[in-house]
Amino acid sequence: MEPSFAPEVARRFAIGFLFVAHIQFAALLIGLFTLGVSAEFFWLQSSGNSNLDRLARGIGMVAAIMYSTGAALAFAALFFLTIFWPTFFYILFRANFWPFVLEAITFALTLLYLLPWFFTWASMERFKWAHLALGSALVISAYLQQAMIDVVAAYMLTPAPPSSFLRVFLNPTAVPLDMHRLVGDISFAGFVVAGFAAFKALRSRQMEDRAYWDWVGSIGLTAGLGFLYLQPAIGVEYMEEIRANSPAAFTTMMRGNLSWLFIVQVAFLSILFLLSQAYILIQIRKSNLPSARIQGVLLFITLLGSLLLVQPFVIGSSQAYAWVGWVNPLGSMQPWKYIAMAGMTLSAIVAVLLFIGSVRSGLRWGFWGMGGRAAQYLLLALTIFASFMMALMGFIRENSRIPFTIFNNTTIEQPEQFPQLMPTPTPGGPFTQPTPISTSSSPNGSPGAISSGNTGATKLKEPTP
Repeated sequence: MEPSFAPEVARRFAIGFLFVAHIQFAALLIGLFTLGVSAEFFWLQSSGNSNLDRLARGIGMVAAIMYSTGAALAFAALFFLTIFWPTFFYILFRANFWPFVLEAITFALTLLYLLPWFFTWASMERFKWAHLALGSALVISAYLQQAMIDVVAAYMLTPAPPSSFLRVFLNPTAVPLDMHRLVGDISFAGFVVAGFAAFKALRSRQMEDRAYWDWVGSIGLTAGLGFLYLQPAIGVEYMEEIRANSPAAFTTMMRGNLSWLFIVQVAFLSILFLLSQAYILIQIRKSNLPSARIQGVLLFITLLGSLLLVQPFVIGSSQAYAWVGWVNPLGSMQPWKYIAMAGMTLSAIVAVLLFIGSVRSGLRWGFWGMGGRAAQYLLLALTIFASFMMALMGFIRENSRIPFTIFNNTTIEQPEQFPQLMPTPTPGGPFTQPTPISTSSSPNGSPGAISSGNTGATKLKEPTP
């Protein structure tokens, strides 16, 4: 154990709080950069739509103001990490030296592109495409900066030999984690923009302002849901890489003491899909188009998929120990949860396309700002649930490798052990408490045979090789 002036619980809470707060800001900023540059691009393509220009400038202003807070949280988190666990940070920095160096370079580039992009908006009025190129460079540098951080985060869960430059950068979960976070950044920013617009719409007294913020809310919702439906497929690929390369961590997340949090996580995901579909239904009804009936069907399909997705496999302290001798047939991953995710994803795709079509044909400018306040409250709720879901996913991922700081290599009690070799995935490792769920073959082909354990709970049998 590394000596420190602070208790262990206080150190973990401080680091956890700082990193969770920083990730919220970082994800939002990268998403805002993307949405702001995209709005500017569509403004140039739309022959001077003033609303798109106002949206792009507003997003740019918020991003420029928020960037210092996100950077300060990052520096604070690294500062306290080096104080609380200096040996661990030294080992992590040695193993990921070049990702850290490239992250520092891309951080400087992001800052160098951000300030001119915002502060030269008026002075580069005659050079609109050059200004757009500056914003595009900002987005690329921010993406690369996050990619370097994702290399380090993925390395702690699925490490590679530090002597191999390429294998450190391309450790097994680096790419799927980066894709998962990139898509999540844009979706999260979309929901936050929608929530902020809903707050402004509710407070607006002038019809013109209320119409504008109602329109901005629909843009944010379209971006949020439009990228959210990519998350289940990317998430499944990410979990498959964890299962293949760190099976004990996968067991902890999906079947062990964190499995109940994963059920909460998919409940948050289901709520995002449901509330987004309900918002689209409310907005489409303004236009009195026949597509409102189709949207109602899509909302019903999403509801059924959500109820199926949150089904637990067993009722117990985890998805490995059951308090009652009963296995929920609808709680298995195959085929039910895959069917649920497929139905919700396809419904979201159709809903987004339907909403875009309704905006072009029926929801013209005169419809924005009309109707009740229910749609705005839905957007506010979406912002809150999106933030909770992002924080919870990070908590689950980081705690799945306990007691390790670098999986199968270093622990808090032994931080000086420098990782040398790729850890060998061995079922039955340190994360096998509680025992993972499995379905055993029986003569009648029924899954999930159970047996009585000595712990007072019902423990599912291990599969026969």
